[in-house]
Amino acid sequence: MGMTIFNTPILSPILRLLSIIILKLIGWRAINNLPHVPRKAVMIAAPHTSNWDFALFLLIVFALKVNLNVLIKHTIFIFPIGIFLRYCGAIPVDRRAAGARVTNTAKKFQENDDVLLLITPEGTRSARTEWKTGFYRIAEAAGVPIVIAYVDVKKKCAGLEYMMTPSGDVEADMAEIYAFYDDKNGVVAKNYASPNRPAPDEQ
Repeated sequence: MGMTIFNTPILSPILRLLSIIILKLIGWRAINNLPHVPRKAVMIAAPHTSNWDFALFLLIVFALKVNLNVLIKHTIFIFPIGIFLRYCGAIPVDRRAAGARVTNTAKKFQENDDVLLLITPEGTRSARTEWKTGFYRIAEAAGVPIVIAYVDVKKKCAGLEYMMTPSGDVEADMAEIYAFYDDKNGVVAKNYASPNRPAPDEQ
């Protein structure tokens, strides 16, 4: 996807060093249990219970030298904002047609050698028992693995845990994903939910 803030010479190493220093100062660890970070994959990260979860995860991303992409509504990509967004790894997406969004996003993987697309499956910072599965359909359509990433404030660590190849059995694969995240803790614990841990107003 070209040069971004995650792989720019000079700037990216500086941001990596700053991230490592900040993580050390706040007592956090960056963990990468993958044998290698794939050039093409859909990455999911949870829990996403507040903006602080994402801020902590970004520090981990820089510390581990991961080159991320994110989906952002296409209408925001106007000059000169669009240039900056692309530099930050953003990919424009038309959110008006969900089916076409999966197809069009999968096409990005075919058109580019490096796409590591970050998606938060919870879809909101509020408790949501049933997570969105668009990330799964995109990975399946593109023929790429799903990287399981996480934040855990109780253990003060975050990182990349393992890769999953979509089996085609969405329910079984989602059950595995829920089971992994259910013992992880976000900054605002009450904002996490899954079928195993329903939101309070759904119990």
